[in-house]
Amino acid sequence: MSRPTDRLPYMPPGEQQPAQRRRLWPAVATVAALGLALAFVWSNPNDAEQQREQRITERRAAAENRKSYMTSELTFRKAKADIRADWQWEEGKIVIRLAPTLAAASKYVLVSAQDESDSQEALPHISWPDPAEITLPIEDPPQAITVRVALGDEDWKKGDKAPSRLLRLSPEGTLTDVSTGKELPTEFS
Repeated sequence: MSRPTDRLPYMPPGEQQPAQRRRLWPAVATVAALGLALAFVWSNPNDAEQQREQRITERRAAAENRKSYMTSELTFRKAKADIRADWQWEEGKIVIRLAPTLAAASKYVLVSAQDESDSQEALPHISWPDPAEITLPIEDPPQAITVRVALGDEDWKKGDKAPSRLLRLSPEGTLTDVSTGKELPTEFS
């Protein structure tokens, strides 16, 4: 009778098999890696929440240092108008308003930027138009906004093209004429 040959070779009791030793290290490394991954996942949500709150606090502090409005007087031939930009940081919007002044007669005002536009005409029984106003979102980070303004003086008639200017409004409170590159005088706070 023959003996089965599927038995392992005899090893003395004090010695381990090399194959068992090789299989133990990958298992230990895998368990250690999983432990580190779980520790990272458990600690990271709190860190992410703290970082988000810190960014919000920094944005609020920066918003307090920013200007909240800017105003300037514009002259178009015989007409004058005041342009005002109100940065509403908490709401994330800027309101741009072009209002004709009563000192110099005007019959038409227009303000447009991005895809927003508003224009007003004087009515026959009122010698000046209402202010034109648009509201735009504030980009993050805040960028300068290019606005087209037009003002028709006392000679303007419906259907006529009013003189216009491209202006760049900056969150730092500067107003620049795009065609000339000249910075216009402003009041800001």
